[in-house]
Amino acid sequence: MGKLGEYIKSAIKQIISNGYRTLMTMLGIIVGIAAVIAVVSLGNGMTEFVKSELNGIAGNYGSISVDTSKTSERITQDDIEYVQATVSDIYGLSPNMGTWGKITGNRGTFEVSVNGGSESMEYMSSNGIIKGRYFTRQQVESGQRVCVMLRDDAKKIFGTEEAIGMEVDLTIWGKTATYKVVGLRDSMNRMYNFIMEGQDYFAQVEIPYTALGADFDYYMEDFNSVILFADQSVLNTKVNEVKEILTNRHGLRGTKAISGYSMADFSDELDKILGYATTFLLLVSVISLVVGGIGVMNIMLVSVTERTREIGIRKSIGAKTGAIMTQFLAEAAILTLIGGVIGIILGIILATIICSAIGFKVIVTPSSVLGAAFFSVVIGLFFGLYPARKAAKMKPIDALRL
Repeated sequence: MGKLGEYIKSAIKQIISNGYRTLMTMLGIIVGIAAVIAVVSLGNGMTEFVKSELNGIAGNYGSISVDTSKTSERITQDDIEYVQATVSDIYGLSPNMGTWGKITGNRGTFEVSVNGGSESMEYMSSNGIIKGRYFTRQQVESGQRVCVMLRDDAKKIFGTEEAIGMEVDLTIWGKTATYKVVGLRDSMNRMYNFIMEGQDYFAQVEIPYTALGADFDYYMEDFNSVILFADQSVLNTKVNEVKEILTNRHGLRGTKAISGYSMADFSDELDKILGYATTFLLLVSVISLVVGGIGVMNIMLVSVTERTREIGIRKSIGAKTGAIMTQFLAEAAILTLIGGVIGIILGIILATIICSAIGFKVIVTPSSVLGAAFFSVVIGLFFGLYPARKAAKMKPIDALRL
């Protein structure tokens, strides 16, 4: 340990004595490590943000649908009632009839997305009811003209959040019906607003599917798809369970005519896509590290040339080949480690600034910091190996002659 300490001490002294050249040499390492830390931190923050916002949009639901090209069977009301009566740990099963139209309130007429479903549609989004209530099973069975909308939509359509009991006109396919607002959901999250930015304003309402069918001539006896609501921890299991039940009830085993899909599946796919994007950017960042490593090798070769006489003197008084090589490797490793530490600090600062600007949470993991520091040392050792070997293999008589 004593000799290693001397090598390190000598390496630090040599680095300090050539301050400007040292800084220029470290620049590539600093930029490369800063880029790596920033990319990893941004990738982690973006992944958490997207998953969090996706859960806010999606809620706890999965879809079960019939491939109409493979069968003439459809999901019936009896199927829905049977599933709700026999499958445990689900919030409910609902038809999901989506369409577009116009909505008119006392502030004007706007585009609207209309979702028709049962009372279970309350769980469609994690944006809960903040005023009033969701429509009830009785209102669904009787086809009452009631609706639930977003708080921001209420402000736009009525000019106030106090919209419970107010009425709107829905116009779909040329037909118009008047609906009473019974509940308001909380506003949509940032991802939804980002997706819709720049588009014409449109509202969203949820109404009983029975009212949608009666008022706008939608066929409501059976369905191509239904939405299942359950806690995320059991959602995949329940989607598969219901898919199997419907497959058996309609005698479709072996046909793959009924499929199931949950938001957890989509989240997993999204994780992969984000992972690929982060990896690609990381590889691009590593290129600058390699360039920085080449710079380290070049400057170490210059150092070997400048210190040829010193090397000759040391070898002539008994310095071993391993000692000379260790000293030069120590210089290269310390050089890149210092550059790596500076790069880590700059990378964290850069990631913090960018994340703050776009609203992501900064996530800097210990593994990324330690990995970056370790990699910077490895770069120094790898690219310092050739200059160190060249210095160590010098013959004293040749070195002293120069």
